[in-house]
Amino acid sequence: MINGKLIEAFKYTKKAIDSRFHVAIRDFQEISYLYTIIGDIYYRFGQYKTALKYYKRAFYTLELYQSNRNNRYYMDIYEKIGRICYEYDQLTSARYYCSKARAISDISGEDESRPVNLYITMGLIECKDEHYYAALDYFGHAFEILTNKSYSVHPESKLLYNYIGYVYFKLGQTEIAMKNYQETLSMHSNCSNHPKLAQVHKNIGLIYEKDKHDYPLALLSYKRALELLPSTKHPHYILYKSMIITLELKLKNIS
Repeated sequence: MINGKLIEAFKYTKKAIDSRFHVAIRDFQEISYLYTIIGDIYYRFGQYKTALKYYKRAFYTLELYQSNRNNRYYMDIYEKIGRICYEYDQLTSARYYCSKARAISDISGEDESRPVNLYITMGLIECKDEHYYAALDYFGHAFEILTNKSYSVHPESKLLYNYIGYVYFKLGQTEIAMKNYQETLSMHSNCSNHPKLAQVHKNIGLIYEKDKHDYPLALLSYKRALELLPSTKHPHYILYKSMIITLELKLKNIS
């Protein structure tokens, strides 16, 4: 169901872009924004290379309209490219693009909801680089904005608990981590089959396996994570599959 909606969103957005090119006066800023939406759809499917292609296309399209590099739309694109670099473990490049986005954010200060994604991406970068307290600091900034301004509809608001939970897991505070994971799941109670919850179930499985040594529950969590991925081509598919196989072998040896 979720995948079908994403495919329909892609078709609708692509059609919207095509129609914008067949008018006398083209709004390149709007076309650029639509390209980022397509990039986001590919990102959700784990097709990071294609997502990056559309983010770059959004950037070059925006250049046709907006020469002011401090425009907030540039900030969004830089952050999205930074997230792709993060996915490819290119942390130096990820920091570079996020720093460009943050510079624009510091100058504009128009809409406090916009830096939420940026703070989250910067937090993810620091977490992957094992700077866990720096990660918590960035996630804290995002959480403060979401809480104080009541941006409950922000797409990242529900997943933020998962990111925070994983940092606490890496710090060895698994009880706090589990509470955050459970909070993420409870906030998605009306869409429990959403692909983005795959990572949450994987993280819960890590606690069951590494901390509680409850291997059957860990295995159930890993299998749930695998089945939630949007396709077998998703870059996390091989990882989750290998985690399942490894744990199944461990259980077999124990028995």
